[in-house]
Amino acid sequence: MKAIVIITMLAVIATSASSCSTEGDRLTPAGTASAVSTDDIKGESFQLERVYLVSVNIPDEDVTRVLDSLTSVVPLVYGKYDRVAFRSASGVEQFRPLSGSRAGAQEELSEYETVRVSFSIPQDPETLRKTIDAIRNSHPYEEPVINVQEGWTSRATGKEDETNPNRWWNRDDN
Repeated sequence: MKAIVIITMLAVIATSASSCSTEGDRLTPAGTASAVSTDDIKGESFQLERVYLVSVNIPDEDVTRVLDSLTSVVPLVYGKYDRVAFRSASGVEQFRPLSGSRAGAQEELSEYETVRVSFSIPQDPETLRKTIDAIRNSHPYEEPVINVQEGWTSRATGKEDETNPNRWWNRDDN
């Protein structure tokens, strides 16, 4: 249950970031002319942090291996949790190999069941390089689909309301 809440929050933040542009420590929401800074959107229980939002399509049977490889070099820490990532339901990825690919040019479209895995990492070029290297070194495809976006994510400040009835540890359904 705890992991689902964190993963859902990560997915919402990743979706929200795609409708904004970033510049330095400022964020310009889509449809607005003025930028806001992390200090403008700081709450008592959260702060914003600049991150890279990374997503990769992985064949179903290879997800665990690729994530294990990735988290051995980049632990995917999100607050007081590690190995934090979102896995979509299985979908179908399609492609057609062209001349020069390892598979050689093909007329037929290839379709494979894949899962989209999304996560955030600190906005640090070396961490991003390690992330992409780990994925490429463990992924079965010649050209894995890896998407990277700049964005912001919220992080807890440690001043959470311990008596908040909405927190999982305070609910009767635990």
